[in-house]
Amino acid sequence: MVRLKSRYILFEVLHPEDVVKDTSIDDDGSNPQNFMLRLHRISPANINAKSIILALRKALQSNFGDFGCANGTNVMQLKYFSNRTSTGILRCSREHYDLILISMTLMSKIDTTEGIIVNPIKISGTIKKLELYGMRRSKIIGNKLNCKLEDNFQSITEDQLEE
Repeated sequence: MVRLKSRYILFEVLHPEDVVKDTSIDDDGSNPQNFMLRLHRISPANINAKSIILALRKALQSNFGDFGCANGTNVMQLKYFSNRTSTGILRCSREHYDLILISMTLMSKIDTTEGIIVNPIKISGTIKKLELYGMRRSKIIGNKLNCKLEDNFQSITEDQLEE
């Protein structure tokens, strides 16, 4: 029997359209913590595993045609998605993970929610390493958002995650 080698993709769903429409917080955008909190909102209930897979298949079909859709969705499976954190883990084939990544970045609509950004964060060969990376990343982001230093908000580098 042949073993299917697969890749796991950690991704997050961002809602930048809500940031533009939200006028309840009147600030000039100088505080990146408020911006990050508004960008990383809880996903609506209509964004679930089934709707993400359908939107991804539709993006594969429209961008790569029948051949790309058939190759990309051969082993594709959504292993985990949390509406609370708007993060998920997708399993796909090792040979065609690049088609999935491109289609993820080109998606702008899931179900009836428009104006979203699907941000692939990391690719791994094992789901365990991806889960550990995701937990470390969320801990670092949480610490940065909770700190009160205004000039300490920098992007997260690979060096910080390796510690």
